[in-house]
Amino acid sequence: MAAVTIGTSNLTFGITAETGGLVQSFSEVRNIEKQEVRNNQGEITGVAFYNPTTAYSFSLTTTTAFAATSAGGAISIANATTSTGSTRIDSLTINKSNDGFVTVDISATGYPNVT
Repeated sequence: MAAVTIGTSNLTFGITAETGGLVQSFSEVRNIEKQEVRNNQGEITGVAFYNPTTAYSFSLTTTTAFAATSAGGAISIANATTSTGSTRIDSLTINKSNDGFVTVDISATGYPNVT
């Protein structure tokens, strides 16, 4: 049964299924580097922001969809807030046990200026 929410509108409950599995957790962190310029008294008088990236981390219960996937490979993420540029897998961990489903933990980086 789907969740029924009452109250504040526009809240999102749950996670969108990704291609190849059901997502159990998902996080997205937006990063940017900066360079500060200081005067002769050590005070910051200018700043430049550059090199934006987005770090993604998620865990999913999966079929064998990610068995042939490797680090460095391109990935499309349904739960990503932004989807410009290229997203590449940094690490991929396949977890198996004799009393649970196969799960995959994926860390990836989104590069908005790389196509």
